[in-house]
Amino acid sequence: MAGLLGDPWFLWAIGVAVSVPLLLVGLTEWHNSLRRRGSALRGPVAVLRNFLLPMGAVLALMIGATQMPAGSTPVRIVETLVAFGVLVLMLSGVKASVFSSAPETSWRRRMPGIFLDVVRFGLIAIGVALISAYIWGANVGGLFTALGIGSIVIGLTLQNSVGQIISGLLMLFEQPFRLGDWIETPEAKGKVVEVNWRAVHVETGAGLQIIPNSVLAGQSFGNLSRPAGTHTITVDTVFAVEDRPEQVCEMLARVASQLPQCNPDAVPRAVPLGAMSYRTTIPLT
Repeated sequence: MAGLLGDPWFLWAIGVAVSVPLLLVGLTEWHNSLRRRGSALRGPVAVLRNFLLPMGAVLALMIGATQMPAGSTPVRIVETLVAFGVLVLMLSGVKASVFSSAPETSWRRRMPGIFLDVVRFGLIAIGVALISAYIWGANVGGLFTALGIGSIVIGLTLQNSVGQIISGLLMLFEQPFRLGDWIETPEAKGKVVEVNWRAVHVETGAGLQIIPNSVLAGQSFGNLSRPAGTHTITVDTVFAVEDRPEQVCEMLARVASQLPQCNPDAVPRAVPLGAMSYRTTIPLT
């Protein structure tokens, strides 16, 4: 028994057998608590519990308990999975703690998702290169050189398309509009329903209008959802000649004030335009 306790593989096996269930219970309770509070950190904790902890336990058993060589192919495969899990955990943790939980007025909340995707892709590429170099012993210097030369060639070939993407990214970084806003451009007037790498999709009364980001970045347009004053709408109506104007205006103002979209802190106004026409101005929420 004393010899068994002195074997390194036995101590590794006991350590993994005891620590993994305790860590699983602790991480499960932590994840449930974050989920009840609606915290954005529940995603990284789920990655740590469901993927990184089991892979780490397998790696510990392979290296410590079974005494497998560190350079063997099975160990390298598990090390690659663990390293990739650490990379995913770091990226999701930074996004959840820095951007997802940021206040609405913070610059972190106004950061477009496309920029985050670009940064995430770059960090993943760097992480994969480091994993290939340190775990598999790959020569990534030549790969980066080839990628640099290739990017120059691709940039010269697709300079117009790349220019459109860059101009669109700069416009989105300013965020003159968001999803759900109503915008008015020389090409279309409607509601923004999608924003992607290449274009902005605007839902109009005649269908879906797709406007390239570079076109919006190079011209002026109006955001109807962010007016200088209050939101208002005007409605023109026509009544019979025998209807008294003061009664018509009173009736129009009363009906407008009962609309569910009417701003309760403002008063609708109705005025006669002549020729039996009336115009009602309705303040909206």
